[in-house]
Amino acid sequence: MYEVTSNKSSEKVNAAEVETLAAAGQFSVFAIRVWSSAAKQRMPIDHALGRFFNDFRCGPALQLFDECMSLLAVSATRKVEIGCCPSNMYVVADENIPLNCFAALERENTSTAEGIIGEVINSRLTKAFCRSAKLYVQHLSKAGLGFTRPVTLLVVNK
Repeated sequence: MYEVTSNKSSEKVNAAEVETLAAAGQFSVFAIRVWSSAAKQRMPIDHALGRFFNDFRCGPALQLFDECMSLLAVSATRKVEIGCCPSNMYVVADENIPLNCFAALERENTSTAEGIIGEVINSRLTKAFCRSAKLYVQHLSKAGLGFTRPVTLLVVNK
């Protein structure tokens, strides 16, 4: 994994703001960034993210998330760029790849998810990644965190 900063205004124009993502997207962006930093510093993942996952009632999902990120880190077919700072306001670099994969799995579209993650990992490992990722997505869903924003209805008085 390669951490990048996203301070260039041109990158911000095309990048989504993290706060516009659905709850599971925001949760996952933060987790991806912390995981990447922790791995770089050789910090135990439980120490770096355990409390965060537990605070959202997603403790069992941490091991699955770690499996996904570890697969991504060791089987990437190219440099995968991740935001370096959990507080960065924008989705940067390659963070959209796992997010889009997770969202496809939430919609039960495994073949699409495999194609998305296959952009960056060895094609022989896409099924393994998606098996763990699907369970991760299911744990988030049980905790009330989805990758799709709910439709908001407005009442208009005439």
